[in-house]
Amino acid sequence: MSFRPTSAALAAVALAALVLPFAGCATLGGANYYSVDEEWQAGQQLEAELARELPLTSDRTVTAYVNRLGQAMARQTSLGNRPWRFYVVRDDAINAFNVPGGLVYINTGLIEQVGSASELAGAIAHEVAHGAARHGTQRLSAAQEANVLAGAIGVGGGVEGIAAQIAAQGAFASFSRRDEREADRLGVQIMANVGYDPDGLGDLLERLAAQESGGGVAFFRTHPLSSDRMQEVRQLARAYDGRGLARDDREFAAVRRRAGQL
Repeated sequence: MSFRPTSAALAAVALAALVLPFAGCATLGGANYYSVDEEWQAGQQLEAELARELPLTSDRTVTAYVNRLGQAMARQTSLGNRPWRFYVVRDDAINAFNVPGGLVYINTGLIEQVGSASELAGAIAHEVAHGAARHGTQRLSAAQEANVLAGAIGVGGGVEGIAAQIAAQGAFASFSRRDEREADRLGVQIMANVGYDPDGLGDLLERLAAQESGGGVAFFRTHPLSSDRMQEVRQLARAYDGRGLARDDREFAAVRRRAGQL
């Protein structure tokens, strides 16, 4: 399969394709002005829109595997009692993303390129961590503060307004480096809790960084890679050495092969 320099899936997710100029901002005291209920309701609306826009696959082999891993990981978080949905996007671009409201999307291009089940588990755990930490609506809250300070008029209220703001401002299109570090930390814990070696996340980052040297890895356009991020992940993973956590499983090879055929 060939790899495109940009991801059609990410373009669809961004919808209005605006890059949020307040990505590095924090709200006053780190507040999130949207309730979990509002976020999950908005997620339902975004889910319906994305189902129309994205080339989702219904292949049972791939989707069942990703969903089983994802659901097990979501249950390890503080929002594990909420409904989470995991989708596989038929897209060669090496990418994965979280959308506020318990939505996680994994591209077939990423599944095909990872080297082990623990690497794929690392990608899924990282996206679940973004969702559990509510990074998307935190960014939206920061943008709303900036708009108020600037005297800007916001989008209408209610769940519809929240969904529109998330879509229009790209609140799930990219994250800050602080968000990435937190998602790495939580992702390592989540992986270990479900039985996968968290060194897989470090392996994934190293693999994609090597490919990025040639350009075109969409994952790093939405998930910034700092110079010390891989080292931090490796250090976090050392706490779980000697626990016999899995690097691979029986199903992964078939899933990766099938993803490459979609």
